[in-house]
Amino acid sequence: MSPRICTAVAVICTAAASAHAGLTVLGPGPMLATPAGNLVTNGSFEFRNAALQPGPGSTGSAVAWATGTSLTPFAVPYGWTSSGGTNTYALWGGNLGSPVTLRGSAPLPDGLNALYFGNGQGAATSQPPTFNPNGEVTFPSPPVVTPPGGTFPVPCTITQTVPTHLTPSPSYLLSFWVSGESAWPSGPGLNNDGIFGMQLTNTEPGDPTRFFAVPGGSGLYGSSLRIEISFTPLNPLLPVTLTFINWGHFNLAPWGGAGTTELVLDDVIINAVPAPSASLALLLAGAAAAARRRRAHA
Repeated sequence: MSPRICTAVAVICTAAASAHAGLTVLGPGPMLATPAGNLVTNGSFEFRNAALQPGPGSTGSAVAWATGTSLTPFAVPYGWTSSGGTNTYALWGGNLGSPVTLRGSAPLPDGLNALYFGNGQGAATSQPPTFNPNGEVTFPSPPVVTPPGGTFPVPCTITQTVPTHLTPSPSYLLSFWVSGESAWPSGPGLNNDGIFGMQLTNTEPGDPTRFFAVPGGSGLYGSSLRIEISFTPLNPLLPVTLTFINWGHFNLAPWGGAGTTELVLDDVIINAVPAPSASLALLLAGAAAAARRRRAHA
């Protein structure tokens, strides 16, 4: 069993033992989530409406999706709600090439559509960011994040309330794929890793925003990244609400960096994770006993 899968099993077992396990970002490694049983509606942004009419990428096009924009044509992917500024230029679609990409992203992992979160140059953070191997971006203290000024005064967001309470489980696995504008093929230029936000309500007190990396193609993550998170709702009788937030291309020069790429998002999945089986529990108990014996004879 790989170290990452062992870690995931441990997280799931811990979540099963506590109704207040919260949210844990898993380490890098093979994809654990599966499309089967996905609790997210239209998680790959393929459809326009409940009639399952295909999204704009089916014709190799893109449309604006952030409510508040002045751009047309406009459509929000089925199952999601959106927000943005007057001149937010976020786009939904794909290029129908081989492989399918969007705004120079890495090849999309699923279907013909993804979301590009265009929101302008010059976003800023009040604290220096640390880009971690698991894709999470951390700060010495909670940062103040400022969208670009002028005509881009607000972030652009996409949101869905996911009915986890209708599929009761000891814990859940959230997975999503991210790439950056002009991140692929990897190379020099304005391809520095960026930053976006993710909020998952009903998992941590105060519903804080977590920060994650946007792979730029020339940094720590290459041109794309799969982020996976184990979580347990604080109140299992209520749903969770998932929001992705992009402030814009960051200017990280105050912290020794440079201008960054912007977010391309695809393949959002939430799986219910059943309680570990009796055989798995015995396997873990046996492994723990063997480890204790080894320490005793060391």
